[in-house]
Amino acid sequence: MDARGKQGLWPRVAAVIVLIFCALVIAGVPGARLVPLVFERVAPPLPDEIRDRDASLDVMARSSDGSRLAGVMVRAIAILEGRAHLAAEGVTDASGSVTLSRLPRAEHWITAELDGRARASTAVALGSGQRQIEMQLESEHRLAVEVKDEKGKAVGGAEIEVAGRDPLPLGARTDPAGNATVHRLRSGPYIVVARAPGLEEVTQHGVLEGSVARIVLRHLGVIVVHVVDAAGAPAPKAHVQIAGATLWPPRAADTDGAGTVRIAALPTGNYAMRAVLRDELSPIEFDIPIKGSEEKEITLHLEVGQSVALRVSEGEAGGLIADGLENKAIPGARVSLAEGGVSPFPLEGVSDRDGRVRLGPVLRGPSTVSARADGFVARGGIPIPQPLPKELALHLARAGVLTGHVVDKRGFAVDGASIEVVGTDFYGAPIDDDPRRSRFREAHFASALGGPAPLVSAGELGVVPGPVPPIPRSFDPPPSATAGGGRTLEEPWVTRNDGTFRASPVSPGRVRALVRHPQFVEAISDVVTISSGGEAHVEVVMQAGGALEGVVVEGDGRPVAGARVLLAATRGAMEHTARTASDGTFAFASVPDVVTISVTTDDDLSAVRARVTVVIPDGSRKTITVTLSAPRPALPVVVKDDRGYPVDAAQLSVSSLDPSSPLRTTVYTNARGEASIVGAQGISLRIEVLSPNHAPAAITVEPSATSISISLGRAETATGEVRSTRGEAIADAEVVLYTELGAKRAKTDAGGRFSIAGLATGTARMRVRAPGFAPAFRDVAIDPQARTGPVSLARVELPREGVVQGTVVDERGNPVQGARIARDRAPSYLAAGPIQAGMAISDAHGRFRLMELPEGSLAFEAFAPDIGRGRIEGVRVVAGRSTDDTRITLKRAEEKIPELPSSGGVAVTLGETNADEVVLVAVSEASAAERAGLAPGDVVLEIDTHPVRTIAEARQGLTGPVSDDVIVKLRRAEKALTLRVPREQVRR
Repeated sequence: MDARGKQGLWPRVAAVIVLIFCALVIAGVPGARLVPLVFERVAPPLPDEIRDRDASLDVMARSSDGSRLAGVMVRAIAILEGRAHLAAEGVTDASGSVTLSRLPRAEHWITAELDGRARASTAVALGSGQRQIEMQLESEHRLAVEVKDEKGKAVGGAEIEVAGRDPLPLGARTDPAGNATVHRLRSGPYIVVARAPGLEEVTQHGVLEGSVARIVLRHLGVIVVHVVDAAGAPAPKAHVQIAGATLWPPRAADTDGAGTVRIAALPTGNYAMRAVLRDELSPIEFDIPIKGSEEKEITLHLEVGQSVALRVSEGEAGGLIADGLENKAIPGARVSLAEGGVSPFPLEGVSDRDGRVRLGPVLRGPSTVSARADGFVARGGIPIPQPLPKELALHLARAGVLTGHVVDKRGFAVDGASIEVVGTDFYGAPIDDDPRRSRFREAHFASALGGPAPLVSAGELGVVPGPVPPIPRSFDPPPSATAGGGRTLEEPWVTRNDGTFRASPVSPGRVRALVRHPQFVEAISDVVTISSGGEAHVEVVMQAGGALEGVVVEGDGRPVAGARVLLAATRGAMEHTARTASDGTFAFASVPDVVTISVTTDDDLSAVRARVTVVIPDGSRKTITVTLSAPRPALPVVVKDDRGYPVDAAQLSVSSLDPSSPLRTTVYTNARGEASIVGAQGISLRIEVLSPNHAPAAITVEPSATSISISLGRAETATGEVRSTRGEAIADAEVVLYTELGAKRAKTDAGGRFSIAGLATGTARMRVRAPGFAPAFRDVAIDPQARTGPVSLARVELPREGVVQGTVVDERGNPVQGARIARDRAPSYLAAGPIQAGMAISDAHGRFRLMELPEGSLAFEAFAPDIGRGRIEGVRVVAGRSTDDTRITLKRAEEKIPELPSSGGVAVTLGETNADEVVLVAVSEASAAERAGLAPGDVVLEIDTHPVRTIAEARQGLTGPVSDDVIVKLRRAEKALTLRVPREQVRR
């Protein structure tokens, strides 16, 4: 479980009027970013640092017949950095108008409410000056709700929330008879939520207007826990811990003299439990289900545990250990141990002045440990070897510092902007450094250091959890929060009055500063490299941006309430999402110059009904109408085998080959071999078909097709064996077959044998790799030649590996950290994630160790994005030996390679052929590109229907928002191939 997502919600201040945002979730109102946020019952006021509150809004409220309405409560809720703030409110006068003043330059959600009328809402993006809008309030609809418990007893005081086409819910409370009527609704159907203390929350969907929503709330469950020792005797005073999705942080209670404890008031769900008694503990019991009103008994058996001794010291976390650094202890490091890698009951400790800490008891078996310390890069998920060493060494690398200066386009300093540092470290792990998140982790660590909080005793039910705080959706701790040991936590990273900032500690790697301010477009700096203990500087210019307002309508012009609108910047990583208001409107403020708007009418983001690209010059306002396309007809498909029999449960992976249509879906055939692809007629498609015992197939469908019939042949199985050149079987060797339908992988068994099933006839490229050996590559043919049984591939013999060690330096002779070293060619772009096999990364001293090399005279290349490339030829590699003192000097490229305009792209390395064609030199392993079917050697012909002639054109076309796919037309051998490739986070 992720500790960050289960800590109690921090207290908030500035209580204002109870608003209607209590049930909204991510993206419930315009402008909410795709991050975990929640709109609480009390909306905070506007932050003091919000300047330029020079917008004013005149609101005219009318009825459906056009008459003016007095006494309407109008509220303006400003959306700032994805959070809702009550900006102003007022009541319309006798003329039906009200003026809301001192509003910030931001997007606003405007609501209007009057007894007897349905609530109205609209979205606007306000700039300086005065605006006028009209809001129409229809006659209200009502819904009757009846709430009882499982015994038929009325539940009074239950809280009711009803949401319809308008995404903002309305509420009521039941009377003593368990009845309530919710007013001011628009037309149904509705989603009804009911909750009451001590009872389970219930949600009903599709409640029709005019009906009575009858809801049964069940009482909470009970678990009776018996704890016994190794001999089966009851264990008094054992510490029983319990945790679950609805019970976090973990709680604990002690058994009585009979070794029993009763835990009550548990909502329906699955729970984890364990018992601890001195140096004994029970295995963690996961997924203990409990239902409302259910009482369940379980027994926990204690076993003798062990403790783990650790020492935290300075050193290279991901590469070679720097000389002498590993002996310098790190006191005050926070260390966590999780059994099985993920545990609801982690053990926490702080290292002493010698860097030592002991954690336990834990059971024998797989466990991982994590460590973090001030000024160092945190490390997590480090496996603990078995049997336990006398002392396990943990090495932490020093963090860096990022300084910067933030100004607007006029050159004036921007103060109060928040800073986040994003990127990837030198070993491919993502960097997302934010002091608010760090403070949250530290506060959680401090709370967990003393173990789970005790359960409290209440009434006849026995031990109950007590008031469990809700799971947080924010990282704002109380101002007084401190870490373990009284250490004061870091302050948030924000710009000073002169626009400067200093962010520390920052993880070493290639990073950008992500700068946010409520009244500017989200800005991202150029990429800089920060070495261990080093410092880098960035300059950031923030744009005021434009305002985008729109309305979503059906083909007949009717507004669509509650539609989901996704705004994605074509440059940078900004993505905002909104729901349309009751009049179909949406609004975004501080919008970059070019954005893509995608609209869906349900939560399936792949079912996009409209997509448009909008250009908004800086400082201007753009108004658009988005008309939803009529749903396309479904495309029927029949799948049969080569004998004409229907194929049941065949998987059809469908992707659109039309850049304007993002359709990507998966369907399965029924017993008659039939399937229906919703909304697929009229567009070009690629369909990949998988079915057990049948060969995979891929077909391209033309837009004119009204039905499809697919025939599957018999699946082939390829077998083979991997041995060393001395004839010894090699176990756990990785075998990869690159086919037209992607990569197929297998591992060799103890006898060196492997088997890969589910293959189609044809050719494939095979790669075999094993630790300690040089890899082998060969082309193979999957050809059954009219016989039965598997296809036997020729034996693969791997020679012992050679190793090359050395250093990477720049032209001045300074060591280069983070350079990629590979045989022949170092890749320019990689998918975010672990470094791929066959590559090494230089450490803080520029040192590297490259393994799995064949014997011979080889060439090696090193590449560091901010420095350049270096190459060395004729390095003699000997099997079973290490070639040391290899030195590669990086030279700066004559022409600077531009950074990607967006963090999304395709993880391939591009090259050019002698025929001036762009070719895929390498495809990053396990990337979306590899899964989509791209392979080394493919020639790129077109990207999104645009011809490709140069590497620059190809890279520009492959780059874009992560939320978008790209259509790539290739030539493989003499065959043309078109693939839809999802963009993903990539790194240079």
